[in-house]
Formats: sequence, structure tokens, C-alpha cells
Amino acid sequence: MIARVEHITSLEMPELEPYRTLKRPLEHLRKGIFVAEGEKVVSRLLASNIRIFSLLITPQWFEQYRATIEQHTDVLDIYIGEKKLLDTIVGYELHQAMMAIAKVPKRKTVNELASMLTEKEHFTGVVLDGIVNAENMGVILRNCACLGVDAVMVLPSSCDPYLRRSVRNSMGNIFQLNIVDMLNPLHDVDLLKKMGTTFYAAHPNKKSHDIRYVHFAERSCVVLGAEGHGISPAILNLCDEYVTIPMKEGVDSLNVASASAVILWELQRGARI
Repeated sequence: MIARVEHITSLEMPELEPYRTLKRPLEHLRKGIFVAEGEKVVSRLLASNIRIFSLLITPQWFEQYRATIEQHTDVLDIYIGEKKLLDTIVGYELHQAMMAIAKVPKRKTVNELASMLTEKEHFTGVVLDGIVNAENMGVILRNCACLGVDAVMVLPSSCDPYLRRSVRNSMGNIFQLNIVDMLNPLHDVDLLKKMGTTFYAAHPNKKSHDIRYVHFAERSCVVLGAEGHGISPAILNLCDEYVTIPMKEGVDSLNVASASAVILWELQRGARI
């Protein structure tokens, strides 16, 4: 539903401040909002249940998405500007002159996730420990959505999944994922283990098992760590098994986002066999 449509010739309106400050995503998160950018991301946002406040788009995009916007359940403010004006915003090559401001959704707790598990025989989870690069975070989330992950548990050591670059690199797939805050790892992992969940650390060492030959449990959770130092020792100690991706001699690692795709694909392949 459209509250108002305003044709703009300047970006100086107070309501447009978040669009002007794309490089200050932490400031946006403190206000409980995030900026979605790009046609695919915004279209997936419009199709989600996330609260949207406004859109900043060109006349061409407005006409293309007018029916969708008019039928939306949220009351939306629409700001329409020529592409030349919107191109003055930093990052114009990425936002494609189509952006939206939305409310950061409330995340689930591990206790709430455990309640969901009582009704699920199969479960695939991912724990993110120390993933501080927003681009990596976004690609991991995209991989999780594509490869059937039921929940992504984010430790405080990782960046917020709703940082602008994370949302953009997820290609809007974050909107269909269950994002869970794992604030008390010792309690949370123990709770999920009691419900039959096995934790697999992506951690190369002598005790690690070749990912191709791992028989994953019906309820499995993959733990991913930072590229520099990997999974923190405290989290590693909570895991049941270490897994590794076989590589050519002389190469010892993949980018964490690439590694997540390989491991999750193997996990899903094993579930299909």
C-alpha cells in the first residue's frame, strides 16, 4: 500500500538520510534499520514478511513494480528520482537506482530454535564464529539458502548479517533464512546436542575427516570460523567432529564462503544418497 509518492530533485530531505549514508551501516543498525539495494534484493524484500518503510527508485523501476508496491501490506513511502540524481549516491554501480529501507527483523533465540526442532526429523544448521567480513557473511548466507540450511546461528564474534554489504552479497536470500543469535555457546550447543544435533567443525588438522567420506547425522550443524585464525578454541572444544576439504598439495585453504558451499553441498549430497 502506498502512503505517498514524492518526486524528488534533491537527496537532502531528512527522510532520505539513510540512503545518503550507505557507508554508515552500523549507524543504520543502531536505529534498527537496514538498506536493501539492487533490483533482485529489493524485489525479494518486497516478497518477504519484513517491514519496509520506503523505496527510492527511478520512474522506470516504479512503473515496473507499481502493482507489487500497491498490493504490499506495508504502508510505503515512495521517493522517485531520475537515475542521474540517484547515481550521485556512493555505490551507484551496485544499487542500480533501486533501494529500500526496512526494519531489521527480530532474531530467534536458540531456545526458540530448539522448540522448532521437536517437529523436525532432519535439521541442517550453520554456526558462524568470527565471520567479520560483511561480503563473506553475505555469500555464506546465500549459500545457506541455496543449500537447504534450516537455521544460521551467529556468535557475537561475527558481524551483523543485516549489514548493507551482507544483505547485498546474499542477493536477498537472507530474507528467507532463520537467523539465530547464539549468545551463550556452552548452553546453546549443549541444548541442541541433547536434541540429537551433531556439530562438525570446518577445521583442518590431523584429526580431521575428509568431507567426502563423512556420514552426517540426521541433525547436523556445520561450524565455520574466521579466515585468519579459524574457529576459536572454545567453540572447537564444543564440536563433535572435525572435517576438512581435500586440496591439491601446496594449497591449504579456501575462502570461508567458498568452503561453506563445498561442505554444505557434500552434506546435502549425503542426505540424498
